[in-house]
Amino acid sequence: MRLLQKNIVFLSLVLGFFLIANPLSAQKFGKISGQVTDAETGDVLPGANVLISGTSLGAATNLNGEYTILRVPPGVYSLRVQYIGYQATQMTNLQILTDLTTKADFKLQTEVLASGEEVVIVAERPIIRKDLTSHESRVQAEELERIPAQELSDVLNLQAGVTRDQDGGIHIRGGRSTEVAYMVNGVRITDDFNRSQSIDVANESVQELQVVSGTFNAEYGEALSGVINIVTKTGGEKFSGSFSTWAGDYFSGDDNIFYNIDDIDVFANNNFQATLSGPIFKDKVSFFVTGRRFKTDGYLYGINAYSPQGLIDSLGSLVAVTADSSATAMNHSEKLSGQASLQWKISDAFNFKVDFLGSKEERFDYDHSYRLNPFGDKGDDVFGYATIANLTHILSASTFYELTGAFKYNEIKSNLYDDPFDSRYVHESLQSWGQNRFNRSGTDLSRYEQNTESIIAKFDLTSQISKRHQVKLGLDFKEDQLFLDDYTLIPKTIDGQEVEPFEPDFPLDEVRSKFDRSPVTFAAYVQDKIEYENLIINVGLRYDRFDARGRVPVDKTDPNINSPIKLDNVYNDLNDDGIISDTEQTDGNKKTTAERESYWWQDTSVKTQFSPRLGIAYPITDKGVIHFSYGVFRQTPDFEQLYRRDEILINQSGQNQGPFGNPDLEPQRTTMYELGLQQQLSDEIGADVTLYYRDIRDWISVGPPLQTALAGVGYSTRINRDFAEVKGITLALSRRFANSFSFDFDYTFQIATGTNSSPDAEYQAYQDGNQPTRQLTPLDWDQHHTFNGHIFVGGTSWGAGMSQRLNSGQPYTPVEVTARATGVVAGLESNSRRKPLTYEVDLNIYKNVALGSYNVRLFADVFNLFDRRNQVNVFGDSGVADFTVNQLSLAGYDTGWYIQPYRYSAPRRVQVGAAFNF
Repeated sequence: MRLLQKNIVFLSLVLGFFLIANPLSAQKFGKISGQVTDAETGDVLPGANVLISGTSLGAATNLNGEYTILRVPPGVYSLRVQYIGYQATQMTNLQILTDLTTKADFKLQTEVLASGEEVVIVAERPIIRKDLTSHESRVQAEELERIPAQELSDVLNLQAGVTRDQDGGIHIRGGRSTEVAYMVNGVRITDDFNRSQSIDVANESVQELQVVSGTFNAEYGEALSGVINIVTKTGGEKFSGSFSTWAGDYFSGDDNIFYNIDDIDVFANNNFQATLSGPIFKDKVSFFVTGRRFKTDGYLYGINAYSPQGLIDSLGSLVAVTADSSATAMNHSEKLSGQASLQWKISDAFNFKVDFLGSKEERFDYDHSYRLNPFGDKGDDVFGYATIANLTHILSASTFYELTGAFKYNEIKSNLYDDPFDSRYVHESLQSWGQNRFNRSGTDLSRYEQNTESIIAKFDLTSQISKRHQVKLGLDFKEDQLFLDDYTLIPKTIDGQEVEPFEPDFPLDEVRSKFDRSPVTFAAYVQDKIEYENLIINVGLRYDRFDARGRVPVDKTDPNINSPIKLDNVYNDLNDDGIISDTEQTDGNKKTTAERESYWWQDTSVKTQFSPRLGIAYPITDKGVIHFSYGVFRQTPDFEQLYRRDEILINQSGQNQGPFGNPDLEPQRTTMYELGLQQQLSDEIGADVTLYYRDIRDWISVGPPLQTALAGVGYSTRINRDFAEVKGITLALSRRFANSFSFDFDYTFQIATGTNSSPDAEYQAYQDGNQPTRQLTPLDWDQHHTFNGHIFVGGTSWGAGMSQRLNSGQPYTPVEVTARATGVVAGLESNSRRKPLTYEVDLNIYKNVALGSYNVRLFADVFNLFDRRNQVNVFGDSGVADFTVNQLSLAGYDTGWYIQPYRYSAPRRVQVGAAFNF
């Protein structure tokens, strides 16, 4: 852990400060406000005590009978009010949401002498949120139990504005999949190397899942499309725990596509999870721990027909050696994950909370070419963890601040064998068995290792400076230590001759992507939530600063410091006449790399930007609210785009080498506009209409070839070039849970167009001799019509939930053979055709059984209930997944080669389980 060692003093000081300061819990909070009055006269009641039952949180009403309770963690609470001469009144079922204000007004009855009775009010969850100034979705812990979802990604699929591409990438409102920020308890856990979620969080750990797809507040940064904010559970005043397990398999009769799918193993997919929480010292220290083990054999199988190593004959040729022909899983995985939280209350003023989250996964992605040689294909080992320490210091009833220190680590390793010199590796050139043929033998020689270490420090101050204004400001610092080593083994040579039998060796630096970098990110923000009865305003400003700590070549026409082209970079100018004469061009007069270092590079510039945010909510009636929001967002390019091969070690042949990283890239920018209406239609049903527009600039692309000082040699680097625009409308209808029934439906119409879907797309266009892209075309994930629905029927003893997703087809690019086969005019544009629509229904049913004072929940989940064969990846010449013209025009392909199961979504999956709660 290089960065941890480097900053051990810093961490010690941070943790030491926390402990000396008698720390206590801090996470994302909501707010309760209201007024206490006399039920008969309407007079305000100053000095009434308002307390949240089971916590130390509370407030006293002011001279106007008003109160505000800050820093309330999301969840469901009971609120109790006491005032001399009046009956104590309790409001139950009060739901608190992150970043929002929950209104709770009380009208107290005068107390009947010595009655001692308490008035109980059951709060109704509001249909509309009057202080919501941009679109978002929220799912609470109790709702997660009713949704057929194995992972949080399954829950995200049901949220409005979210689409998934054919590779499973998540896109929010038409942006690239790398534009999403993943937050856990106020800390961004995104791995900025490639913008992936670095740590897996189990559903059972989640107290609240918030998906902000609209304009988000200034406190959130490093995201262009949306924020996925997770608040985890904490320990309570009583001991509680759970143990759950389930098992199942894929059930489908379509074994023509999915080999071995009819071989049922009820334990092929299985999951075990346990949680435990409660007090360690009453009213002082509490804990929450959870652990999960998940394993799946997947649904894509190969046949172990051939040994990866094969046999080298006397002529040096690879001869296939048959194996046992057993069915072998090829997209299987096994995952361990867990969370441990400790909450410590030392005094009324200080709270401390520390979280540890970690996950480890071994996974394999299906490679069709290895279908007959599955043990020749490599998998991925993914490991990540985060330690988050939070301090909350309550300065007064209206002001508190939070200090957060965190360390985060993420690692991915991908190789067939741990040792790069393992004798089981087989020469890559011996793998080829011809076009459209499976590998009979051979091993994958590629090797990949990447890790990111991050140290994070945050400061956030929240103050209710008046009844109308809640101000929040903060600072955010992050330093990353990046490492990448990506290469493919080559044959070992001696004196230019390959060693036989084959021995693996490392490639040259010019074709090996390897680097260590340590960029620094800093941000500051200020925002004000202004609340009037008929107007709510969220206004904020964010400042971002990024230092890549990189360097770029001074002379772009001669970039390779190890192998320069220009004579004055190769040899010393002995007489300083500016000319390298023939007599100076000797081996003894050559410059060393160290000598060139003194003038070769220039440092990258520090990138800064201010980003304004504005959101306005205007209640037009007591049952309707209009909102408008505007924001400018920036995001540093993925670190992989900055640093991969950024030293530009070109060789002295090849017209367009690359693409090479560029650590001097500018931030990517999005300007977002949103207009929406929330409307309560009845006591239980509400509707939401949201229109949005996004203008995206400075997306990462690849520049045109740069010509070097050597004729015929050029290269391309990353640049800020691509742009896109997204426009859409979302219609949502929901019924809150009442009388054993609830539903949520949403429909999104969206058009997402841009110059390129991928940062590498333009480079391929240059390679093909095409002109630079100058027009907007549909993005790969452009999905015009998206319909999501969830229906729940049931209650405490039993229940059934059904989710459904109906999506119009995403675009694909036709290939030329389509024109020849069908008579369509040649030269069809990129992404000018559409795949078939997709439709899927998932089902969850449960039954609760009481065993004394304990509860056992029996449940079953069915994913893709109707076993629909959704085509997510199609052949470019036909537009479908089960036919290509090549089957008619090309001879010599293997039987089964064109039966490609990865082109379809997963078949029906059934799992049955039980959960024991105490």
